[in-house]
Amino acid sequence: MTTPVAGDVYRTPSKQVLVTRDPVFTQPTIYQGHYIGIKPPNYLWLSILVTIINPLFGPIALLFTYMSNRAYSNGDLKYSEKWSHYALLMSMITIVVSLVMYIAIGFALSPLSTKGGYAFG
Repeated sequence: MTTPVAGDVYRTPSKQVLVTRDPVFTQPTIYQGHYIGIKPPNYLWLSILVTIINPLFGPIALLFTYMSNRAYSNGDLKYSEKWSHYALLMSMITIVVSLVMYIAIGFALSPLSTKGGYAFG
């Protein structure tokens, strides 16, 4: 059973409950149809670049970008920021892995020997 304590605060047997008609308290990310806070960057341009550089790991960054945009359109700023950070992290990991992989392939295909000179013959 709830009993009013003062104003909008009600006491229940287990806890106090704040009852209000203010939309900020009912939905903290949306106020009269507008989102509170700025949209986190989704790094779409970086994800597209990474997909061109490495088509194996790049689409994962694109997926995280899409999930960030979808979370923001649903009004969930926390998860939108989380997926945005994942898109950036996956893009950076893909760039480093691609760079190491392309350097290794370049050295494997080059005529350089292990002593630094050209291999003859």
